[in-house]
Amino acid sequence: MKQFNITINFDDYTVKTQMLSHAKDISVNNDRTYMWYAAQKIIETKGGYDGKLIHGTYRSFFLNNQLKEQGQIKYGLRNQEWKYWYADGKLKEVINWKKGVKKGSYYLYNDYGQLMAKGKFKEDKLNGWFYTYGPNGKFVDKKKYKKGDEVQTKVKTKKRFKLKLNFFKKKKKKEVIEEKPKEDKKPFFKRLFRKEKEAAKPETEIENKIITS
Repeated sequence: MKQFNITINFDDYTVKTQMLSHAKDISVNNDRTYMWYAAQKIIETKGGYDGKLIHGTYRSFFLNNQLKEQGQIKYGLRNQEWKYWYADGKLKEVINWKKGVKKGSYYLYNDYGQLMAKGKFKEDKLNGWFYTYGPNGKFVDKKKYKKGDEVQTKVKTKKRFKLKLNFFKKKKKKEVIEEKPKEDKKPFFKRLFRKEKEAAKPETEIENKIITS
């Protein structure tokens, strides 16, 4: 299948890509967006096309010649890794495609070049953990998705963990107190005096017998 290089100038950017030499009869998927060429324009339509399909490397440039967008197109459908840039050349976004459908790793950067978000797509929808980061690049939050829908996950907060820990500590302390044998709660000096009194008692009884006799 022969291809031709084409260049198309827009008001604020330029596209350089390739197209098939003639229209190709392919089985169209109504859920996919096709890129095709006609009347000196690249047109995108969902579920069909009416011209020559874009097929090959696709690149677009800002007016300052910095790369704006780059990726592969297979029979009108985005394919493999695509990259997008800011006008100053910093990387903006990375998306992976398979036959016109987002599939695989995804990355988003701010205009300072710092990572803002990352996750994965499956069948054009977010799937798995999606992480977000602050302007300083530190982790902010994460959410879990399944086929594009957010999955509610149970997260143990520090407060709940602390309350649970205190509960077990009190329970353990109570068990120790119950097992401990009871001690005589009388003051030490009273207990000592009582012992001395009991020790002296036999001598007093003997003295009383002698006096009586």
